[in-house]
Amino acid sequence: MESPSGEADPYVSVAITAYNEAVRLPPSLERALPYLESRGYRYEVVGNDDGSADATAEVVRDFAQRYPGRVRLVQSAVNQGKGAGIRRAVLASRGQYLLFSDADFSTPIEELPRLLAALERGCDVAIGSRIQPNGVDMRTFSQPLYRRLFAQLFHRLADPLIVRGIKDTQSGFKAFRGAVARELFRDTHLSSIIFDVEVLYLAQRRGYRIAEVPVQWTNAGGSRMHVTLRHAVRVFYALQRIPWLHRHDAVVSRRPSVVTNPVEADHLTT
Repeated sequence: MESPSGEADPYVSVAITAYNEAVRLPPSLERALPYLESRGYRYEVVGNDDGSADATAEVVRDFAQRYPGRVRLVQSAVNQGKGAGIRRAVLASRGQYLLFSDADFSTPIEELPRLLAALERGCDVAIGSRIQPNGVDMRTFSQPLYRRLFAQLFHRLADPLIVRGIKDTQSGFKAFRGAVARELFRDTHLSSIIFDVEVLYLAQRRGYRIAEVPVQWTNAGGSRMHVTLRHAVRVFYALQRIPWLHRHDAVVSRRPSVVTNPVEADHLTT
């Protein structure tokens, strides 16, 4: 497939969004871009600047000059939230496959082949799960207790009310068949940090095959998420709105969505 410019579309697109990340973003791209260069396939990185007040956009532009045709900047004039930012980057992508990642690459870019392998085996969505084959949750070792407790409560509400059978809905490292990603994100509404659940809700509703693939993860620190009562109420309110937002959707598959784990138990030793 070719883009409107006549060039072949990338094999993989990497979508990230950043808000006031002029300090943390450069080390992430300095690691990710040489790795992608080394893989030998066409790729693109689409970086969304979500209305930053610092030099985030300039950082992406600098990398676009260093990697012409492989790094692109999209922007919002105002801060709209992580969900809106990832949606903008995804919808600007052209890849056969698409990865969206947290800007700090808490899951290292070197884990990408595991997700692509799941997609190449026929899955539509591959989630980089922080829960390992032996049941160990990577967050246990480095994430603050209050964040872990909030995540556990969130998961108990999301499954089975919104999504079913997915252990790590909030992983910031997810890959899709490109056309599936653009279809799902086109139809989302949420702009907040729980946009992932809406995307997965639509994927299951439409009968897409989902794989959870255990990956390595570290708590990079610097998160702006602070769990307060007000924040929790807003998150849980948005969560229960998801089915209502899509009550009139015409696209509903009679084929049940399948959630699988295609990675062998020796993941941690590879």
